[in-house]
Amino acid sequence: MSIRIYSKPGCGKCQAAKEKLKIMGLSYEEHDLGYHTQPHEGWREDGSVAVMAAHTMLDTLPIIQIENDFHDYPGAMKAIKKGVLSQVPAMA
Repeated sequence: MSIRIYSKPGCGKCQAAKEKLKIMGLSYEEHDLGYHTQPHEGWREDGSVAVMAAHTMLDTLPIIQIENDFHDYPGAMKAIKKGVLSQVPAMA
């Protein structure tokens, strides 16, 4: 199972989410949301469309992607606490 965090520099909630995942021993991949909001080659293939749709729906940062599902910070933490992510690989 994979976790991705879409964040931006200077985002306090983004930093808090990353720190909380580290404390919980969960690994994640970080992506700068700025990349996904700027026109670039391959935007259809690299997930930018899904990220922007999630950003529009959630209207908050960070956006946390767990497998193919997008969550806001509280929603992702709730899913983790409920044990939905019991198979997420621990950080090395």
